[in-house]
Amino acid sequence: MTLASIAFKTEFAVDMTCQSCVNAVQGSLREIPGIERYDIDLENKRVTVIGKTPPSQLLSALKSTNRQVIVRGSSPSNPLGVTTFPQTAAVSILESPLPLPTTIASTSNPILANSPSSPFSATTTTTTEKGLPGMNEEEFSQKVFGIARFVQIEPKTILMDLTVRLPSPSNLGLSSNEKWNVYVSQTGNMTNPPTTTGKEFLNLGEINLDKDGYGDLFKEVKGELWEWIGRGCIVQSSSNSSPITTQSNSSIGSNADVQQPSTLGKIFAGVVARSAGAWGNEKTVCACSGRTMWEEGRDMEKKTKL
Repeated sequence: MTLASIAFKTEFAVDMTCQSCVNAVQGSLREIPGIERYDIDLENKRVTVIGKTPPSQLLSALKSTNRQVIVRGSSPSNPLGVTTFPQTAAVSILESPLPLPTTIASTSNPILANSPSSPFSATTTTTTEKGLPGMNEEEFSQKVFGIARFVQIEPKTILMDLTVRLPSPSNLGLSSNEKWNVYVSQTGNMTNPPTTTGKEFLNLGEINLDKDGYGDLFKEVKGELWEWIGRGCIVQSSSNSSPITTQSNSSIGSNADVQQPSTLGKIFAGVVARSAGAWGNEKTVCACSGRTMWEEGRDMEKKTKL
């Protein structure tokens, strides 16, 4: 197991109800390398771990107790509770690309749907661009094939913890020893997601999968995490190693279509989104959906291949 060079803290929500649950959590963490300290709060269903162990390994250990576990956040560990740099954390949920957007998006937003009532609608020009997927379309049926977590543990040092479970190479027309490149992209075309991830902003390394499709990458990367927020985290087969780009804006609206190779099953991507640090999120009920974090966690588990 690869360990970080600097200790950090990770907070988990664990569905504990009694002292027996506490004992089970203690047993799951006792022999894991790299842990320097852990605190278990039964009343608030909280477990905080300080050490150099990958959060993905801690998550697996806690899940082995057969209790629901949710990662709440990671932060630098400082004995005085003070850091001289922004405590930034982020997460990227890696999904397969959406199919091409439908002609009429189901969204009620006229701008996104490109409806005639939109002030940005080109009513006098024929365009090959299609509306964005709406709330009732394919994006809620996407499967999660990986999760990447990032935390700024020191100035110019980002800790990355990536875990994926990808489809069998034989099902994708790839070789059994296919390597997968990991990088942060510069940009992406949100109106045509299957065929563009933008140029490479920063290479993060390479992963190999085991026979079950699992792969991971835990490493420290030089950089400032705030520069990654809003970009894409990409896992892409090496046989498709050149970042896929779309046609230039000058050709949008013309009748000339640029044929692009299919990326389905060969590229998985997610937005690098800012997330809470340890002890930075006390919310247990979503203000948007009204569901508890446990309910939303179960929904995510249904989507994930991990």
